[in-house]
Amino acid sequence: MNIATVLYTIILYPLIQIIEISYYVFSKLFSNSGIAIIGVSLTVTILCLPLYIVAEHWQQVERDIQKKLKPGIKRIKDAFSGDEQYMILSTFYKENHYHPIMALRSSFGLLIQIPFFMAAYSCLSKLPALQGQSFLFIKDMGLPDAIFHIGSFAVNILPIAMTIINIIAGAIYTKGFPVKEKLQIYGMALLFLVILYNSPSGLVLYWTMNNVFSLIKNVFYKLKNPLKVLYICLCAACIFVAGYVLFVYDQNSNFKIRLALALGVLLITGIPIYLKAINWIIDVPLKSIKNNSKIRFYLFLTSGIALALLTGLVLPSNLISSSTQEFSNIGTYACPTDFLHSPFWQSIGLFVIWPLCIYFLFKERIQTLLSSLFTILLIGALINAFVFHGDYGTMDITLKFIGGIQSQSKSFILINLIVWITIIIIPLLLFYFKKEKLFLYASIIAVISFSVLSIVNTSTIKNEYKSFMTIKSQIKEDAGSTRIHLSKTGKNVFILMLDRAESSYFPHILKANPNLSKIYSGFTYYPNTVSYNGHTLMASPALFGGYEYTPLEMNRRSEEPLIDKHNESLLLIPRILTEQADFTADIYDSSWGNYSYEADMSFTNSYEKINGGVLKGRYTGDIKKKLDSYDSNILMESVNRNLFFVSLFREVPAFLRDIVYYKGTWWCSETVSDEDSLLDWYATLYYLSDISDFENKNNSLTIITNEATHANEDISYLNLTSTPVEFDSDSPSYETNIVCLETIGNWLNFLKENNVYDNTRIIIVADHGIGYGPTAKERYTTTDLSGYPKDSLNPLLLVKDFNASGNLVTDNTFMTNADTPFLSIKDLVSNPTNPFTGNLLDDGSYKKNGVTITTDNLFKPHHSSSKNIFTVKDNSWFTVKDNIFIDENWKSGANNQ
Repeated sequence: MNIATVLYTIILYPLIQIIEISYYVFSKLFSNSGIAIIGVSLTVTILCLPLYIVAEHWQQVERDIQKKLKPGIKRIKDAFSGDEQYMILSTFYKENHYHPIMALRSSFGLLIQIPFFMAAYSCLSKLPALQGQSFLFIKDMGLPDAIFHIGSFAVNILPIAMTIINIIAGAIYTKGFPVKEKLQIYGMALLFLVILYNSPSGLVLYWTMNNVFSLIKNVFYKLKNPLKVLYICLCAACIFVAGYVLFVYDQNSNFKIRLALALGVLLITGIPIYLKAINWIIDVPLKSIKNNSKIRFYLFLTSGIALALLTGLVLPSNLISSSTQEFSNIGTYACPTDFLHSPFWQSIGLFVIWPLCIYFLFKERIQTLLSSLFTILLIGALINAFVFHGDYGTMDITLKFIGGIQSQSKSFILINLIVWITIIIIPLLLFYFKKEKLFLYASIIAVISFSVLSIVNTSTIKNEYKSFMTIKSQIKEDAGSTRIHLSKTGKNVFILMLDRAESSYFPHILKANPNLSKIYSGFTYYPNTVSYNGHTLMASPALFGGYEYTPLEMNRRSEEPLIDKHNESLLLIPRILTEQADFTADIYDSSWGNYSYEADMSFTNSYEKINGGVLKGRYTGDIKKKLDSYDSNILMESVNRNLFFVSLFREVPAFLRDIVYYKGTWWCSETVSDEDSLLDWYATLYYLSDISDFENKNNSLTIITNEATHANEDISYLNLTSTPVEFDSDSPSYETNIVCLETIGNWLNFLKENNVYDNTRIIIVADHGIGYGPTAKERYTTTDLSGYPKDSLNPLLLVKDFNASGNLVTDNTFMTNADTPFLSIKDLVSNPTNPFTGNLLDDGSYKKNGVTITTDNLFKPHHSSSKNIFTVKDNSWFTVKDNIFIDENWKSGANNQ
C-alpha cells in the first residue's frame, strides 16, 4: 500500500462504509434507490449533528471574540502601519489570549463537510446499484439528470436546485453575521455547483438532501427550544418507521413485530431518560476518570489501539493462517499477508484516528464517556472473539458460510448476553472504586500481546506461503506431461469426484434437460446414497478408500497419523489396479492430498505405475479468454473489504452476529463470487475432451477430483447453459450442477464418437451434498440431525459399467460413497486386497447393519486437536441403514460393527 492508499483507507474508508451500509439498509427497507439515497443523507446528517454543534459553538466563540477585539484592532490599524502595526497587534492578541490562526474556527463547519463529500463522491458516483435506477423525474441515477437541452448543452436541474437550497440555507444561517462568513457560504455553494454539475444524479441527490437537512437544521437553530422540537420530530419518525415496518415492509411477521416493538420502546422511554442516565454515570461511577485527564486519555488511546490490533491484525491473521493456501495468489495479491493491510488501516481509522479527532473536539464529560466505552468494548470484543466464538459453519474464500450461517442455541446467546451485561457493570464498579489503572495496565498488555500475536501469525502465513509456492513450482515443471491417457483396446476405469455435487438436484436437471438421459446412456443413478460427513476432509477418505476409511474406522486406528491414513485412501484403488491387475494409473487433484488444501501429489512419487498430477488452474487462462465479463480483482477487493467485517462478527455479542453477517452480504451492496477458483476447476471439465487421448496400450485408471460443483456462486452471467434454472433459482449451486453435468456430457459424447465409451467404466460421485436442498422437506420427514442438514449427507452417485447401454435408470438400493472402490474394481481383480492393511476389500457387506456417520463440523486438519484421530463430539455420531429418507432408519450413536 502506498501512502495515498493508506490515508484513503484510514480517513475516508470508514465514512464510505457508513454511506454504503446506510444505503443498503434503506434500500432493503424501502426497495427504492432514491429513498435509499435520502436515507443515507439523513444518516450522515444525524451522525454529524454533534460535530456541527461543536462547530457552531466554536464559530460563535470566534464571532464573540472578533466582536470584542474589533474596536481595539481598528484603533491599532488606524494609528500604526508596517512592522510596528504587526508587533502591536501581536501584543494585543497575546493580552487577550488570542492567535489569528484561531480564526479557522469560523470555517470548521465547512471543513467537516470535506471528508464526507469526498467519501460520498467516491462511493455514490460509481455505485453499481444506482446504474439504470429512476427516481421521480430522474431517469437514471447513474447519470446526470439532463432534463432538457439548450442546443448541445444539457441543463441539469438537480445541481441547480441543490445550489438554490444551499444559498437559502446559508442566508438563514448567516443572518446577522459578517459579510466575510456570508461570502464564504455562498462561494462554497457555487463551488459545489461547478464540481457536481455533470456528476451522477444519485450523488447530486445525496448532496441536495444534505443541503435540505442543513436548511432544516438552520431553522432549528433559530427556534426558541430546538432540542424539544427535535425530540418531537424523532418521536414522529419512530412512529412513522414502526408503522411502515408493521404494515408495509415485506418481511416475516416475527421480525416486523420485534423491530416495531424496539422502536416503540425507544419512543416510550425517550431520549431524555437516556441522557440523564448517561450524565449520572459520568458524574458518579466515572468520576475518577473525569477528574484525571492523563489517565482518561491514555486509557482511551491504548484501548483504541488494542481494538485496532485485534480487529485489523489478530483476527484476520488467525483466519488467513488457518488456510493460507486459500488466500494465496488472488488478483494482484500473491502472499496472503497483503490482505492484512486493508483491515488494519481500516481499524486504525475507525478505532484510533477518527475517535481521537472526536475526543479532542469535546470536553472532559464526552472524553470520559469515550474512554470508558472503549475500555468496555475492548473487554467485550476480546471475550466474544476467543470465548464465545461459536460454531457458525464452514467459511469459503468469499467469506461466506457454506450452506448458510448455522444458528446458535438460545442458551449460548443468553449466556453471552449475561456476560456482556457483566462486562458493562464490573468496569463501572471498578471505576467507582478508583481502580482505573488496572484497566490501563490491562490495555497496555493487550496492545503488546496483540502485536506479538500478529507478528507470529504473519510469520506463519509467510512460511506456509513459501512452502505452498514450492509445491506450485514443482507442479509447473510437470505441466507438459499432464494428459488423460485412455485405451481403445484395453479397459478404462474413470472416476470423477465432483465435490459437493447435490444428489437431489439430479432428477430436476434431467427434467429440465431430458437430452441428458440419452447422453448419460448406460448410467445408473443411486439417489439412496449416504456420505460419512458434510465436509471433504472426513467424507472423502471413504469415497476413495472404502469402508476401512470411514471416520469411525480411521479413529479406531488411533496409533496412526491422519495424514498417512488419508494418503492410503487416495492410493488404495490405484495400488490395487496397478499391483493386482495390469493397469496404469493417473490421479489428479486428489482431495487434501498430503493434507494440503492445494493437493500435494508428491505422495504418489514412490509408485512407478501411478502418475500424480494437477489439472486445477492449468486451463484457466484459456477459458478466461472466452469470458468478456471476467475481472480477477473483484474477489481480492471483496476479501479486502470483508475481512474487517469478519473480525467485527467475531467481536460483537452473539445476538448481533446474524445482523453483521446479513445473509452473507456483510452489508455490501454488491455480491461477489469466487470466480477465480470456480474457473480453475470448471476449465478442466470444459477442456476434458481436448486433454484426453487414446494412446494407452494398457488398461487405464483415471481418478480426477473437481470442485466446480462446490461453488455456490451466481454464474448466470457467464451464459454457460441454456437449460432453465427455475427449479431452485435462489441457489446458484443448482445452475453450477447443471453446467458441470452438461459439460461432462460433452466429454461422454466425445468418448462415444471415438468408440471408447463401451470399454470404459465411469463413476461420477460426490464426497457429500450441499445442505438444505429445495426438496429436503419432500424427501425427509425430519430434514436434519440435531441441527445438521441430512441433504449434506446425500452425495451424487452415477455409475456406468462396461458395455452398459440404454437410457439412464434409477436404482434405490442403499449405497454409500464408500462403495466406490468396490464398484470400480469389481470383476477386474479376484479377491482385491487393501495393500496397506492386508484386508480384503469390502463388497458392501459392511453396510448390512447400517453405517456410522458423523455430523461434526471439522473440515480442515488444523481444526483437529489430534494428529491421529478426528476429534469429533460424542453426540455427533449417527447410524443409518436401508433407506436414508425414512426417519426411523436414523439412530443416534455409533454402530459397533
